[in-house]
Amino acid sequence: MDATLDTDIPEGRPVGRSLGEGARALPVILVRGGGTVRAYLNSCPHAGVRLDWRPDDFLDHTGDYLLCAMHGALFEPSSGMCVAGPCRGSRLVELGRCADTEPVLVIRDVEKLPTSALYRG
Repeated sequence: MDATLDTDIPEGRPVGRSLGEGARALPVILVRGGGTVRAYLNSCPHAGVRLDWRPDDFLDHTGDYLLCAMHGALFEPSSGMCVAGPCRGSRLVELGRCADTEPVLVIRDVEKLPTSALYRG
């Protein structure tokens, strides 16, 4: 099953979305920058928790990095690479990307994502 996400989001202001419903809903972070919209799984590779502790509150105090609110890991929005914190060198799971001129981002084969990539609560 494929899913689509609306790419009408502001430049440099990540937003949270959800794919699906119920227990298998997939929390997603959408980021627009550098001519591309990227979708990442909203799950820290260190502890498997959501990055945001408030809806759409993903950035650190500088506005340059995605921040895991639990342990302070910092991720580059353009690559998902963790550059500081307990999971340094790891990456957020990228679900898809498209040119920022596209009206929707298609996430392919959502049901084939490993269950370990789903938010564990």
